[in-house]
Amino acid sequence: MDDRSWLHPDVEVAPSPVAGLGLFATAPIPAGTVVERLGGEVIDDARLAALTPPYSSLTVAEGTHLLIDPDHPVRYGNHSCDPNLWHTDATTITTRRDIPLGAELLIDYATHTGQETWRMHCTCPSPLCRREITGTDWRSPTLRTRYSGHWSPVLLARFR
Repeated sequence: MDDRSWLHPDVEVAPSPVAGLGLFATAPIPAGTVVERLGGEVIDDARLAALTPPYSSLTVAEGTHLLIDPDHPVRYGNHSCDPNLWHTDATTITTRRDIPLGAELLIDYATHTGQETWRMHCTCPSPLCRREITGTDWRSPTLRTRYSGHWSPVLLARFR
């Protein structure tokens, strides 16, 4: 696993109506385009539990997490319950649909959060907003159908 993150050149950090700062398209980006490769420090459950928010992480294997470099812009990726991004593997994020110029790039955190005790209040503007995002959302048949095979591989393994 690479410790360096990468962000598509047509993506920049800007103020977000979702939360704080976010990632925005500076040009139209077609569906299926790789826009992020997530890198950072590999840590275990105990180390993750000891962290004080805010931090960005994702589950990459049972008991193993990737702590995103806090100085890299990929950390500004915000959540949506109807995202325009999804996983193609544990650390590669692609566009789920065409993204127009100026749109915020958003992912459903449930697709890569494997900590069963994790919870986040959601106020995304989507009509599909679940109001609470949890580390157990991968169990939802609706979300499994919506995202098909576009989950972190560790979560795919859990429901297969």
